[in-house]
Amino acid sequence: MSHQPTTVERRVLLYGDGNINLIDGSTIWLVSMAQVLARTNSHVTLLLKARVVSRKMLEPLDGLDNVTVVDPFEGLGDAVPPNKLLSIEEVAHRIVELDRARRFDKIISRGFGISNELARTHEFDGRLWPYVIDLPEPGTDPTPERLRDLEEIALASERMLVQTEDSRSYMEYRVPASAGKCVVINPMIPDDLGPLPGRTAPSAGRLQGVYAGKFAEGWKTLELCDVPGLLAERGVRLSLSMIGDKIMHSVRTPTWRARMKAAVTSSPGVQWAGGLSRDDAMAYSKTADIGFSWRAQELDSTHELSTKVLEYCAMGVAPVVNRIAAHVELLGEDYPLFVDASLESVLDAVERVARDPDLLEQARKKAMDAIDHYRMATTVRRIHAALRATETPPRVTLAGGRPVLLVGADLSASRGVHTVLHQTAGDVRVAEWDPSLKGQEQPRYDELSAAGVVVVEDAVPYLPWATRRKAEGQRLVAHIRDLRADELALREARLEEIDAFVFQAAPDLAAFAATFDVPAERLHHAPLPVDVAYLDRPGLPGRQFRVGVLDLRPSAARPDTAVTALRGLLAADDRFSLHVRDHLPWEAAHLPDDQLERDYYQALVAGLAAEPELAARIAFERPDADLPTWYRKIGWLLVPRRRGRLDPRVVEAQAAGVVVRTPVEPGAAELYGDDAPYESLDALVRSIAAATDSAEFAKLSAASRLRAAGHDLPAAASAWDAALTG
Repeated sequence: MSHQPTTVERRVLLYGDGNINLIDGSTIWLVSMAQVLARTNSHVTLLLKARVVSRKMLEPLDGLDNVTVVDPFEGLGDAVPPNKLLSIEEVAHRIVELDRARRFDKIISRGFGISNELARTHEFDGRLWPYVIDLPEPGTDPTPERLRDLEEIALASERMLVQTEDSRSYMEYRVPASAGKCVVINPMIPDDLGPLPGRTAPSAGRLQGVYAGKFAEGWKTLELCDVPGLLAERGVRLSLSMIGDKIMHSVRTPTWRARMKAAVTSSPGVQWAGGLSRDDAMAYSKTADIGFSWRAQELDSTHELSTKVLEYCAMGVAPVVNRIAAHVELLGEDYPLFVDASLESVLDAVERVARDPDLLEQARKKAMDAIDHYRMATTVRRIHAALRATETPPRVTLAGGRPVLLVGADLSASRGVHTVLHQTAGDVRVAEWDPSLKGQEQPRYDELSAAGVVVVEDAVPYLPWATRRKAEGQRLVAHIRDLRADELALREARLEEIDAFVFQAAPDLAAFAATFDVPAERLHHAPLPVDVAYLDRPGLPGRQFRVGVLDLRPSAARPDTAVTALRGLLAADDRFSLHVRDHLPWEAAHLPDDQLERDYYQALVAGLAAEPELAARIAFERPDADLPTWYRKIGWLLVPRRRGRLDPRVVEAQAAGVVVRTPVEPGAAELYGDDAPYESLDALVRSIAAATDSAEFAKLSAASRLRAAGHDLPAAASAWDAALTG
């Protein structure tokens, strides 16, 4: 059926570093992604790496008027051998040529090599959406060169595609520039893919099995050919169909390829179906009872989830898979066909379900119940939303067309404000100035004068300075995050030169209006903005037993209070742990100058040394860029008194489902919710210990997310629209 969008919303160049003539995960992804993008009202130009010899994989794209397939060797005829593949450099050159002719809005590239090459051209900065799947496995440190390359890719990218939450966590941890850019696009399966109608349960002791995919050493396909014969010795009859025509070489075992070809053609109980189109392969697979996706141990730490496993699930073919975190999350702890890398574990698992048809049916049901999230229609909605989120035109037009300048000393906590300003006005420049302003007045004045609107994020010391240098026709906006901290600067500033005051806290707006003689129409309230959708991630198992603290410094937090609370929690349940996200004092650039702080640290460390069992339940974790990832494992965040000032990291924690607890003080409930304040340490311990049940904690976590929704980006938009335009 032809799919013709009523309006083409964008032009997308799509490239995947795989051979379209072979059936494997990379080509399945490439064709599926083209189908998904076509359903987002995009025109897709699909550049291939190889000339088309077999159209098996391209058949799903037939009839899609908004997908153009580009043969890289079109018009060259027999001058190009059928097995010729473009090099990475040739692919990049071809994409540059196509872009100059057609000017794409987005460039989606799968593979590290091509993504790195495209980033180096700087032709696609701000349009590149790389899908870097070939990441070093957990436990393997990437080389400094690889990290530099990934950082360069991230800096050139508008968004980065990752397959799973684990992939996003890894990317944000290793590549700080990727934070805020990663979009999870899971493997996808056809909407109409389901089990074979009218299929009957196999008789006890007999099974039909299937393997579909490439034949490779780490994929255990050679060992798999031995399974039917070994099961026959146990009195179990397994008929195994092997689908695929891509037999890989092995650098480690040079004879492996020849042995694999011999095994798949001559092993008892094995039928080799050869290469089939994706539709034919799935039709063939539907007749099976179990599907194999068995892997070597070195692949157990993968970030990825196999599309083939999801296809088996959708077809009601119970997958035989390694017990890894991704599979446990998909199928549940008690799934009966989990195996390890040993042949014996596969034989045992298959024999169990062969002798117990009810257990096999239970496995099939678990599999079919797991896959709705991975349907193509669900993926289309997510991808379409991600694309549109980057294409929102500015809501207002500023007089003179000059940019907005956001001024502050440290704007690391102002990411949400920057995002809202960008969505409101489009062109936003950032200026982080030295608070002293000494020796830099002229360059700072030049920056100030070039802006149509100046938003001062840190009133001390910039606001008084800016009010005395306001340019003709310029609009000046003061963002007041903490009235008590900013009041002195406000008294020194020329308030009549400030066109709008935006208050983060409604009580601050009221107090300011009562103290200063400023027209009410200049006063606006905009809640602290956070990107709720980006932070809304699934929590990790056991998070209700993990308590977090964001600072070690006693002036910013009270880790000694957290340690005391942990002592009480461990008395109730020994599964609790404390996680302090900060550098240890001696890891800082210099030890604290304040003698009181030095004494504090010494007392804290001495106390922990005296209680080694307590100290063993405390982890000090470096404050890297991957804070949203850290929140996935944390259930509770202990926040010290803030004197009414809202910490954006705490709101982000609530958006991630972390439950916040803070001492009672005026305004605490307004900041973090009615349940957040606690009267005493005993009350704190009781409230946390009472929520160890997963269902009970889930209710509290959902309430935190709901609380954070009031800080979502759209909630602050209207106030900033008015502040920027008047």
